[in-house]
Amino acid sequence: MAKSSVVLSKSAEAMADKLKLDKDRLKALIAEILAVGKKTGRELSGNIVCGLDVNGPIVDCDDSELNPYPGAAEAITYLIGQKGFAVTLCTGWDLNSMEFFKENRLKVEGLGTVGEYGMVFERGGKFTYLYPYSDDEAFNFVRNVLTSAAATGVKVALQGNFSTGAGAIYIEGDRNGNLLQHPLVKGRRPTLKQLFQAITDNGTRAKLDQAGDRIEFADDVKNMKGLYQALVKKHPLISVRVERPAPGRLAIWIDEVDAPGFDFEKLKSVVPHFEERAGRKALVYEDFGVDLIAPKVEEGNFSKDAGLRAFGRDAFGNDNFLSVIIGDKRSDIPKSLDETLMAAQKGTNAEKIARDEKIPSFYPLDVRDFAVAMAEARRIARQGWLL
Repeated sequence: MAKSSVVLSKSAEAMADKLKLDKDRLKALIAEILAVGKKTGRELSGNIVCGLDVNGPIVDCDDSELNPYPGAAEAITYLIGQKGFAVTLCTGWDLNSMEFFKENRLKVEGLGTVGEYGMVFERGGKFTYLYPYSDDEAFNFVRNVLTSAAATGVKVALQGNFSTGAGAIYIEGDRNGNLLQHPLVKGRRPTLKQLFQAITDNGTRAKLDQAGDRIEFADDVKNMKGLYQALVKKHPLISVRVERPAPGRLAIWIDEVDAPGFDFEKLKSVVPHFEERAGRKALVYEDFGVDLIAPKVEEGNFSKDAGLRAFGRDAFGNDNFLSVIIGDKRSDIPKSLDETLMAAQKGTNAEKIARDEKIPSFYPLDVRDFAVAMAEARRIARQGWLL
C-alpha cells in the first residue's frame, strides 16, 4: 500500500498532533507495516500482542533514571485502548524494576510485563513463572555470589529478579554502572541497621557489629533466606562489600564507593570466579552488570519472544494472534519468527541485523509512532485495504 493511499482516522490524526508526529512519515510507516504483513503472510487484521522493549523505544538508553520520552505513556495508553491488542513491556529487566517503572514513571493502566528474558510475566496483577521459582536455587545463588565477592575482594549488588533462572548482579557498579541514579536506589538506600532488620526479619541468623559497621552471619544455605529477601526483594541493587571473618561465616557492609581503578577489564577478570562458583554462564555488560544464566535456561526455550507468546496465549486464549516486538538490539530479535513481526527501531543495531538477515520487519522511530502506526495498520487491514 502506498503512503498516498493511507488516510488517517480522526483518532490517529489527533494522536499524531498530540505527539507531534510527522504525519507523512507516520503514513509511510503504516504503509510499511501493511506491505511487510502482505509480503510475509502475517495476519494484521486479527489479535495482536505488542512487546515493548524499554531502553531505546520508551526511554533513552543513557537515562539510568528511566524517564520515558514525552508522550510515550500517552502513545502506549492509546494502543492499549484499541480493540484486539494486548500490550506489554518485553525486556531483560527484572520485574522489580519494571513494576516500579510502570507505577512511578509510565503510570499506564493495563500494561503487562514480560521480564527477565521471558522467564516470568505479569498480566492483570498475576505473575506467571515460565522458569519455575526455587527457594533452594535462590538461596544457593545468593550464597555463591557473596562467597565469590569475598574471595575476589569486590562489592556486589543483586538485582530484584523474580525468576531464579537468570541471576543478575552488578560488580563495583555504583558509579561505574550508574546504579546510584537507578530509581530503586536513588533516595531509597537503607542504613546498615535497616538492612540488618530486613535480613533478620526474614529468617537469617545474624549479628550487627555497630562498632565495625558489619553484619555477620553463618554462610550455610538455609541461612540465606533473609539475605535473599533483603538484597533481592526489599533492597535490590544496594551494593555491599563482603569479607570472610572466620571459616563458615561472612560479613557484609554497605559501600557506595567503587574500588579505585576498577575498570571493565578488571570486571572481566573477576567474572570467571563467579561463573565457576555458581555453575552458570556469565553475560557481562558495559554497565558493570553480569547475568549468571542457569544451565536449565540454556537447555530450554526461554527468550523474550517465547515469553511474549506465553503472554499472548494468556490474553487471547485459544484464538490466533500475531506477535510484534519493538526493540533496538540483538536480544530483542525474535528467536522464532513464526507469527511474529519485528519492529526494529530505526538507526539501531536491531535495524541493521533485521535488514542484513532479512527478518520480517518495519522500522519505527520509537514507541510513539509505533503505537499509532500499529493501531492504524490493524484498522486498515480489517477493512480489507491490504493492496
